[in-house]
Amino acid sequence: MEEFVKTGKTVCILINKQGGIYYSNIGKDVAEKCLEDIHIFDHLPADGTVSYNVGYYTVTADTVDLDEAHYYLILIQPQGNLYKYAYRDSFTGLYNRNYWEQLISGVLHRPIPKRFTLIVIDVDNLKSLNDNRGHLAGDKAIRIVGQSIRESIRKQDIAIRYGGDEFFILLANTKKAIVEKVINRIKENIRKRGKKENIYIEISAGAACSDCTCEIGKIIAIADSKMYKEKAGKKVKARQITDELLELKQKIETVRDELKNKVIWKPNRSVDKELMEVNIKLENLIKKHLKDAQ
Repeated sequence: MEEFVKTGKTVCILINKQGGIYYSNIGKDVAEKCLEDIHIFDHLPADGTVSYNVGYYTVTADTVDLDEAHYYLILIQPQGNLYKYAYRDSFTGLYNRNYWEQLISGVLHRPIPKRFTLIVIDVDNLKSLNDNRGHLAGDKAIRIVGQSIRESIRKQDIAIRYGGDEFFILLANTKKAIVEKVINRIKENIRKRGKKENIYIEISAGAACSDCTCEIGKIIAIADSKMYKEKAGKKVKARQITDELLELKQKIETVRDELKNKVIWKPNRSVDKELMEVNIKLENLIKKHLKDAQ
């Protein structure tokens, strides 16, 4: 499709309700590849027109009636104008909040499955990354999370960057045990990518299934609540670690004071110097762990 964009040519494809190509100005085989590249069957409107961006292209899908039959007119153009409906988050490559809202409102041709699980994900330490390593590190973390989500789910699943550091994943017909595996797979992929990029990223996740309630708003609230419960549990654990480190610090200081007293009673310059070096190392180590645990 790139050759048409370079020449500024508009690609025009007419498909029927079943997805068969009725007309194309670029040939059937090339048209089929174009439709696959732009994920058109995820965006077909139930009625009216939708427009969205894919890479450097702007795609418009319109419902038309010809010879008493219903068709979709697909136009693919080099980006020049911004349209009201842009369904891709350019930062992560996932769908964006606008796509989610259009999806749940029934505007899109793609229906929500009757039985599904919603996963809500939030980045725990984004603020810390922005404050301590700069916003470029925070941006990198968001991209890594998006990439990890994409490679951890199936083609039929829907991944959305809902806003900021919050992500939604819609899994169709998925059992609870599989949902846990998906979440763990995402976390593991984030860990691996983060290690490769020399950046530590921590996420919290919560899930709710459509069996709980038929209202999407309540499903979001349940998943959100579980996500915050996991996040709160981490904070409690961090405080416990901090308390343990403080107790350890006190014990080390007690032992250090005892050693100092022994040195005073039996002075030895080499031993005293060595002891002071050990003290400094211990104090720096304790300070570092206390800072990391906060």
